[in-house]
Amino acid sequence: MESLKGKVAVVTGASRGVGKGIALGLGEFGATVYVTGRTVKKEDATVPLPGTINETAEEVNKIGGKGIPIRCDHRNDIEVKALFDRVLKERGKIDILVNNAWAGYENIAKVTKPEEYIFETPFWKQPLSLWDDMQTVGLRSTYVASAFAAPIMINQNDGLIVNISYYAGRKHMSNVAYGVCKAAVDRLTADTAFELKDHGVTVISLYPGLVRTESVMRNKDCFDLSNSESPQFIGRCVAALAGDSNRHSETGKILIAAEVAQKYGFTDIDGKQPKSLREQLW
Repeated sequence: MESLKGKVAVVTGASRGVGKGIALGLGEFGATVYVTGRTVKKEDATVPLPGTINETAEEVNKIGGKGIPIRCDHRNDIEVKALFDRVLKERGKIDILVNNAWAGYENIAKVTKPEEYIFETPFWKQPLSLWDDMQTVGLRSTYVASAFAAPIMINQNDGLIVNISYYAGRKHMSNVAYGVCKAAVDRLTADTAFELKDHGVTVISLYPGLVRTESVMRNKDCFDLSNSESPQFIGRCVAALAGDSNRHSETGKILIAAEVAQKYGFTDIDGKQPKSLREQLW
């Protein structure tokens, strides 16, 4: 794949999980990656899982990129604006924005007893706050970050925005709030791509498969990991798209990570090439 040396990326929600993997995947190819999230120190974590923005940035540095941690609560528009103002001031551009920040799994990560697991219960039995968590840091946060990045990218007549979504946007999976949020993210991708199509900015929804995040691995006995993906694999997908001068032909579309890998001919960090879940979940 093409080197991303000199490219500037912002990856939201990158303390851990898919966001961290995306930061590493971009750093692997030499990008400068602004790593955002709320967890600066371990004691700041809102979930009982490892990972901080500082640790992610350090790993980006070790893998060949330049990692810059910025604490940002994506519920707070003032903090989000300050993030983009700082990146523009320091780098003069933004080539890649990955909207990954997500609060929808926080309740799951805090579960200690089976009866506390509410993610797959009927919507009328779930706390109303679950809807707010997903729509605020998941949908609205994607809209807000894109709105701040768009003028910068338009001025460059170039840029890539990747919105992390999932198959739940196309069929019922887990719960109502989850599906509505992912479907809305996909529509946001299509509509923002339409308005940005004449400005050289590409917008894509990216569907991972089963990703071996810290949360998944903590409960690995509950999953069939034979066709799973590392978080960094998703980062390699973003890196491949960022390095493709013809990527604009894909703008507004939903892409599946495993199919992106097949197209560009790369594998996961373990040398495997995961299979697409299109037939099972599309």
